Amino acid sequence: TDNMSYAFIFLIGLVAATSTCLAVAGGLLLAVSSRFHEQNPDLNGWQKFKPHLYFNAGRIASYTLLGGAIGALGSVLTLSSSVTGVITIIASVLMIVVGLQLLGIFPWLNKIQIKMPKFIAHKVYDASNQNLSKSSSFLFGAATFLLPCGFTQALQLYVLGKGSFVVGALTMLAFSLG
Repeated sequence: TDNMSYAFIFLIGLVAATSTCLAVAGGLLLAVSSRFHEQNPDLNGWQKFKPHLYFNAGRIASYTLLGGAIGALGSVLTLSSSVTGVITIIASVLMIVVGLQLLGIFPWLNKIQIKMPKFIAHKVYDASNQNLSKSSSFLFGAATFLLPCGFTQALQLYVLGKGSFVVGALTMLAFSLG
């Protein structure tokens, strides 16, 4: 709808956390934490948990700030209702394709691959071959804003249409917390 409550957006975040966003961002988090544990095998439980905290702090910070930036961009960039409708349909079709891929119902759909832009993927790969630190865990989490997740993209479109930095930031904050 035109005006979703932040509680509802939080619930969308919870649903996303158990579906396509989990598959996309969860894999990156597992790679970061696994690499950190390989590099630091003698850590206790709390120390092993720190990469998760930094990753999620980066994710929440980037969703909030970049969501606000997209909202601000929406105040100067006005999309017609037909363009918004076409973008919404495309995002919906992508979400359905990813969902069907996850279910494995139509194996031929696996030929369709939605990928991170190459320049970002190369940066992530290069960083994964170095020693992980607090800042790299934070930056990996921040990069999840750019990953192809239908829920995230749908909300990015929503905040673009709102045309407000504050609404964009709060919307994406509620989503990222979910």
